[in-house]
Amino acid sequence: MMYFRLTSDLRKLLKEPLGRLERGEIPEPYLRARGELERAGYLITVGDVVTENVLKLGLKPAVAIYDHRTHRREYDPDITDSAVVMTVQNPPGTITKALLNAIRKGFLLAKRGRRVYIKVNGEEDLAAIPAVLYAPEGSVVVYGQPNEGVVLIKVTSECKLKCGKLMSKMEVIQDGD
Repeated sequence: MMYFRLTSDLRKLLKEPLGRLERGEIPEPYLRARGELERAGYLITVGDVVTENVLKLGLKPAVAIYDHRTHRREYDPDITDSAVVMTVQNPPGTITKALLNAIRKGFLLAKRGRRVYIKVNGEEDLAAIPAVLYAPEGSVVVYGQPNEGVVLIKVTSECKLKCGKLMSKMEVIQDGD
């Protein structure tokens, strides 16, 4: 199977937020961003804590991606909801074909009014990049910025181009390499 692997140069680059950083202690960043999250064409959450906090606001992500881990430790988020649940394998520092396919299928279902939760066995830290690529323009992708707050990415054609360039800089691996 093919997958994309983060390079050391990209790792440094991705320490910078891909969108607007809302700083502060939970729940402050979510409360400040609530209006924007409510107006999003599609709301996409990446991460357990982010998904849990968006649900606590009473908002329902169209697509939620989480891995039952936060700060490299086990975490059991309160994410009970009536959504289609997909489970994929995605090792740390990678974006697998399985994750790409699940995100793509998630948006196809979201366009039909279904909510989709993608449970990642491994790590979902890079999932915001393909989420932006597959999300319709006008969507908002939200992910956590460790020890700082949350990042909101308003999906635009420019943002999609930026994320496409990031993916193109990743190392492409075929199983057996």
